[in-house]
Amino acid sequence: MIDSFNEWRGYDILQRRKKIERAVNLQEVRCADDFPIIINSPCYFGYGDKNRSREYWTNPSFMVRFQEEGFERHLSMINDDTVPYFMPWFGTGVLASAFGCNYREASGTGDDPALTSHCIDTIKDIARLKMPDPYRDGWMPRVLDTIDYARAHSDLPVGLSDMNSPLSTVASMCGYEKLFIWMYQEPDAVHELFDIVTDAFINWTKIQKEHIGEPLDMSNGLQGIWSPKGVGVWVSDDDIVSLSPDLYEEFVVPQYSKIFEIFGGGSVHFCGDGSHQTENLLKIKNIRVVNNSTLFKLEEFGKMVKKLSGKAAIQIQDTAYVNIRDYIIRLLNKIDDLKGVMFATFVLDNIAMAEGGNYIEIDRNAVETSRQIVSITRECVGRKLAGEELN
Repeated sequence: MIDSFNEWRGYDILQRRKKIERAVNLQEVRCADDFPIIINSPCYFGYGDKNRSREYWTNPSFMVRFQEEGFERHLSMINDDTVPYFMPWFGTGVLASAFGCNYREASGTGDDPALTSHCIDTIKDIARLKMPDPYRDGWMPRVLDTIDYARAHSDLPVGLSDMNSPLSTVASMCGYEKLFIWMYQEPDAVHELFDIVTDAFINWTKIQKEHIGEPLDMSNGLQGIWSPKGVGVWVSDDDIVSLSPDLYEEFVVPQYSKIFEIFGGGSVHFCGDGSHQTENLLKIKNIRVVNNSTLFKLEEFGKMVKKLSGKAAIQIQDTAYVNIRDYIIRLLNKIDDLKGVMFATFVLDNIAMAEGGNYIEIDRNAVETSRQIVSITRECVGRKLAGEELN
């Protein structure tokens, strides 16, 4: 479906795809409408949603219907560049659960399925690990059953489940303190651990793509965003912010280069300040996109963008902010060249991002907020392209 998905329920999808593809390919931004604005609302995850039924995660038809209805409302009311797809969402720990970490159901009170234990206590446990079977182990079978249901019963194309990175998965399996100590004291064992988790990540991605029916080197959706040829996978790598550049280069960069080579290129996501890893990001072979939730670390974000400009596309994926205009102006003032830059924002009814990157409770209309983001962003991009000062 990925090459022929040009229309959905009467809405033009082709032009949205072309705009995202232009940005990923680092083509010039000629006018405000060239700048992709991708808004996820309602969001596929349960975090921040006090009213999401537990059935969302236990009944595939419920998850499919929720996302279909959400996209239909969104496209009818918000003039952005969202490309609809079905996200089989079961939290960030599916791969770790397949290695043996315990996993719990979502409560339906603003959370998601989540890990509740580690599965590696000692260095010797690493040698006992076995490659997970996606049809038997952890929550993988539930993800595949949901993918199969969506393909059979929905007109939405299907994307990958959350692709928590090998780094974040390894940290979940060991615990952060043990992992960081072992990187110094037992580096050979940690390399072995990264090897098996990376191989499992690759196999899990391939199996999902087989069930989805999408090619290796592009995707119907990665973390809420349609991805063109050359971006076949993403790694959700929040722990990039916690690791020193030397350790990241030694243990992580080769693994992601291996992954991105197999899937024709990829995207690295992280929240917060990862600017100290910019040179390492550029060392990852076939990296095409850096997806960052800045958490208001705007000075650090601006420095990172300058170094990545012309080398990788930038997707800005913060949760929507309390003061929309102030945030967008301050953010755009940190970006000299808009080529390859995209907004890819999550908008929630009851949570927003405030100054300092803190999340606060808020009561607002997600549709109206989304419209404001689109309007203000296009206005400010147009002014920036005209050489006006944003204030």
